[in-house]
Amino acid sequence: MRRTLFILFGLPALLAWGSLSASGLTIAELQQQLAAGGRVTVIDVRRPAAYRQEHIPGAINIPAALCPLKKLPPLGAVVVYGDGLPDDNATAAAAALAAKPGLKVEVLQGGFAGWKSSPGLTTRRPGLKLESFNYITYAHLKAARTEGLILYDLRQPARSGAPALTDLNAEFPGLKHAASRADAVRSAADPASLVVLLDSGDGTAELEARRFKLGGAHRYVILAGGEPILARHGEMGLKLNAAGTTGVAHKLSPSGGVK
Repeated sequence: MRRTLFILFGLPALLAWGSLSASGLTIAELQQQLAAGGRVTVIDVRRPAAYRQEHIPGAINIPAALCPLKKLPPLGAVVVYGDGLPDDNATAAAAALAAKPGLKVEVLQGGFAGWKSSPGLTTRRPGLKLESFNYITYAHLKAARTEGLILYDLRQPARSGAPALTDLNAEFPGLKHAASRADAVRSAADPASLVVLLDSGDGTAELEARRFKLGGAHRYVILAGGEPILARHGEMGLKLNAAGTTGVAHKLSPSGGVK
């Protein structure tokens, strides 16, 4: 029996919930359904570039912005997933589909990041690939829901005479903190958690992310810009320097650090 997978990513809109399941579907439950040859339609709502890089085998890509406009036949059981990051809006995208007749929609818990951290297969081809990491912006982290988010502080202590490090409790009230590296690794392997790596903008977070991935822990994001972006509360661009002239603030590098 042929299995079809459709995967859907985030939509910031208030939509009718239709037949959308509130609890969602776990990775294990989806794998069991697929292994049993169940008639499940899985929809990938991520950006086409992310879908082309890798996705759940058999998945069809429908970008989230097209979900309200897409005409679909009465497919029955549908599973929607995003990248698993706090701002992927997979639930809202799924709601747009659930408003259509003949669809019983569930959101995949943990999204694609959760799938990758499980024994599930992806369509990534073997061979050398450009290294990629999961990043989150300051604005998205500030707006993210707090449940499941865990901060892992990798910042270096402030040097003598330098400004003190940003108080994470004041900057992100309500967010949990990893008590140790072991605690962070366990959380990054848990589909119900997402670890946020924060460094001093020196690439330490990328190094730690490599260790996470080698250990099979994929539930992480890196705060782009690190401590320099925290110190400016997310502000980028031009600002006055000490002499009163206009200078350029720290700029994000392709790796997510600053230069």
